[in-house]
Amino acid sequence: MKDRKKKQNNKRYFYSVVEEGIQNPEYFGYRGGRIEITDTKSDSSYPIAEARFLIPKEFIVGFRETFDFKESNLPIIINWGKELYENR
Repeated sequence: MKDRKKKQNNKRYFYSVVEEGIQNPEYFGYRGGRIEITDTKSDSSYPIAEARFLIPKEFIVGFRETFDFKESNLPIIINWGKELYENR
């Protein structure tokens, strides 16, 4: 953990994308997984939070380019709520 802190140019939050296999045929054409959020000010090497995602497969490359192995001093905040996907 200490080596990673040095490489991060003192930015507080580190993000990594972890894709997971989707077995449900209802979600064919989607990619899913989580974004793990690590706080470099934490003494733990485990993520402090994770955000789940389920996106159309044509978005996965851009999604990874946007979030994977990125760093910031402010946390990313996204909340679309369950209404969006309950009414699809």
